[in-house]
Amino acid sequence: MARSLHRWLQHQQARLALRRGLAYLRKDNFPKAIAVLTDAIAHHPNPARVLRQRAQVHWQRGDTSAARADYDQALTLNPQDCLAYGSRGLLRYGQGDEAGALADWHQALHIDPQNATVYYNRGLLYAQTQRWERALADLDQAIARQPLLAAAYLHRGKVRYQLGDAPGAVEDWEMALCNDLRLDEASQWLQTLNQEAQRQTLIQQLVVAFPPEFAIEADINGDTLRLSLHRPLGTPVNYFALRDTLRDRLVELELPEVRRFQLTGKAGEATLAEWNQTYAIYDRLPCPPTHWRAAPASPPLPFPPLGGVAVTSPA
Repeated sequence: MARSLHRWLQHQQARLALRRGLAYLRKDNFPKAIAVLTDAIAHHPNPARVLRQRAQVHWQRGDTSAARADYDQALTLNPQDCLAYGSRGLLRYGQGDEAGALADWHQALHIDPQNATVYYNRGLLYAQTQRWERALADLDQAIARQPLLAAAYLHRGKVRYQLGDAPGAVEDWEMALCNDLRLDEASQWLQTLNQEAQRQTLIQQLVVAFPPEFAIEADINGDTLRLSLHRPLGTPVNYFALRDTLRDRLVELELPEVRRFQLTGKAGEATLAEWNQTYAIYDRLPCPPTHWRAAPASPPLPFPPLGGVAVTSPA
């Protein structure tokens, strides 16, 4: 009876030490966290858990060798510790051991097929190594199991974009923002896609001013529209006439932010421009024209898209 009571007391003290160690970790007091957790290992009813937490402390302080040793020991004591496999896989990937990371994550999912974090981490590895289809499959699984994981929507959007699914990418980036408005990267991707769509539309609207065999590029920098044309050798062009044609077309289009355009021309394989001039669009017109229409406001981001629920992802 006395021995049982003594053992129970040791367990309680070890549990308390674990909580104290985690408190020290939250305060970034790594030496005390390690000392307290080390004392707890011998008497805690689940020493593998304490080792896993101590590994995290070692990792955060930059001692990856000690962290790896603790994860290894934790898995020796408890080969079914899914969290230890997941964390060790992340550590191994950070050390450049991709095969080891994948092996650990495979084992973690064998133990717990519902672990969204492991699917997410493996999906990121596949995305970083451009294995897009595998990345998409894993990020799909992560989102299915944790629909509020905003970062998973962000990265799945990037994968979808790489696979040519721009509408799907937009949906994911919008959902990422619905779940976490702090994800500036999602906003930047949406803005980039919107600007690219506007650029392509602009090229389509201006292409009628160029001979069909010419290649053209367009982008807007501040209040200047930059137009670059590349003509085949032997195909003539009258840049003065083209200037006037472009000016008339731009007046018709009424681009609110554009006041001038730069026309650059190259021929054949030449790297140097044969023409490079900048022109005011309204040098012979009221600026802005009296019929100027108001600049269209940027379309509001639908919150939530597709009927989803706007929430904040948990920390």
